[in-house]
Amino acid sequence: MSLGPTHEHDLQIQDARHAEPGAGHRADVDVLIVGAGPTGLTAACEAIRHGLTVRIVDRKACRSTFSKALVVHARTLEIFETMGVADQILAEGARFTALNVHTRRRGTVRVDLLGLPWGDTDYPFWLSIPQYATERVLEAHLNRRGGKVEWEVTLEDLHDDGSHVQASLDHAGAGRETVRARWLIGCDGGRSRVRDAAGLCLDRSDAGATFVLADVKTTATLPEDEGHAFLAPEGLLLIVPMPEPRRWRIIAHVPQARQDADILIGEDFLDGLIRRRSGISFGSHDVTWTSQFRLSHGLADHYRKGRIFLAGDAAHIHSPVGGQGLNTGVQDAHNLLWKVAAARRMDTAQADALLDSYEAERRPVARTMVRGTARATRILTTRKGVPRALLGLIAPTVLSRPSVQARFGRGVGMLDIAYRDSSSSPGAARGLFTPGGRMLNPHLGSGGRLYQHLSPLGFTWIVRRRPGDTHPQHGDPRWAGTSVFFLPDHELTDLPELTTAAPVVLIRPDRYIAAFGETPESILCTGQTQMLLRATSPR
Repeated sequence: MSLGPTHEHDLQIQDARHAEPGAGHRADVDVLIVGAGPTGLTAACEAIRHGLTVRIVDRKACRSTFSKALVVHARTLEIFETMGVADQILAEGARFTALNVHTRRRGTVRVDLLGLPWGDTDYPFWLSIPQYATERVLEAHLNRRGGKVEWEVTLEDLHDDGSHVQASLDHAGAGRETVRARWLIGCDGGRSRVRDAAGLCLDRSDAGATFVLADVKTTATLPEDEGHAFLAPEGLLLIVPMPEPRRWRIIAHVPQARQDADILIGEDFLDGLIRRRSGISFGSHDVTWTSQFRLSHGLADHYRKGRIFLAGDAAHIHSPVGGQGLNTGVQDAHNLLWKVAAARRMDTAQADALLDSYEAERRPVARTMVRGTARATRILTTRKGVPRALLGLIAPTVLSRPSVQARFGRGVGMLDIAYRDSSSSPGAARGLFTPGGRMLNPHLGSGGRLYQHLSPLGFTWIVRRRPGDTHPQHGDPRWAGTSVFFLPDHELTDLPELTTAAPVVLIRPDRYIAAFGETPESILCTGQTQMLLRATSPR
């Protein structure tokens, strides 16, 4: 398999003025990815895993050593497990055990994150891991699979001719190159060059709040696996543990900051801010990274234009509250790449319907996230006297409710995301199964979890085996060449209610439910489903 250039001399770089007219009717690569952050790296790894050729470029000179995003959630860890990197990610991170919310007048509410009703996941926690560590694991995995990030390569322009995307790339100090890719994915951040060049728009709105961030060590004695949120009159303060001993992420709203003024974020500034808002003598030292930003929110008008796609921050920008950004980008890439791989083997109309489902599924998720984090940030940063006072009084009461605390588990962990309006998910809700919903992952009586029995790349039939049932056996043509897992009812000790659900369920490569029914024939009644199974079956 050709995965693009692996040595500098392999690059066929040429000045754009000397490119042959009409040259390159054949694609140079299946997928060209612009941007090598977590979203782009996930997309590149998934492209290779699904049998696509790929190149991934980034205009930066090298990988950033700044932590940026800090939390990886349960659903993202399930994706990393499918990719084969979950263990490495876990080894680089540290689990949160609790979140403590402090107010001046009502004291502290402790949310026991490990004690929440997480349900059917192997990852019932928030994982603190710096973004650079996540990227390092993903890049090493990409390298092991034969891929490579091409640094200091800038997208200058692109043109979608209907059958390919022609991209002009500038290699710093080494000339220009024209690449023809079947698909191009923009993972190049909030100021995406791909988005602009494709004529897509991101409606960005100023949230009216300035935040400062810093990664810093402390001399204070704090439990190193618990986070803290201070709802102080002076402004919101978050103190979040990092995996390195005694190092913390500081996130603070600075109400008095002017938009045009830079704040000197040093040890004295941090100590004063933390002492005023929390009463903690923090003893800041070894400040490794600081940032100041004016918060804004936005969502791209479309995620797809022809053969060009947006993912991650190129498609959505938002508040860091909740740590959803990196996770949403990874999930974008995971959703998109199996569809791109399947589209190669489908006719044009069917491929377009499948690829359109990427936006239909993922954009509503981002819209909900952007609106939710904007609303939460607006509440947490309000400077109005009465609302501010009410926040300090009401928040402890609300956060003490078990139903509210439960949302910090499955809700924040992104386990309940469902694609209910997906054009690629036929069927209607019934009991525990909803087409477009995440398939449950219960423990089985014989050991392990259900996901361990699903196809790593394609669709899987899950067939409940009950006394008296006469379902077709493995290899029967009625399964349309797709993997089948027979699940006896006595295995469902963890979720016995599944024994009353539909007997036949079709699971997508991303572990979401495609359809369910009494028999495979009832599910395969549409040509679209049959073609999709043929397109994703092992070759």
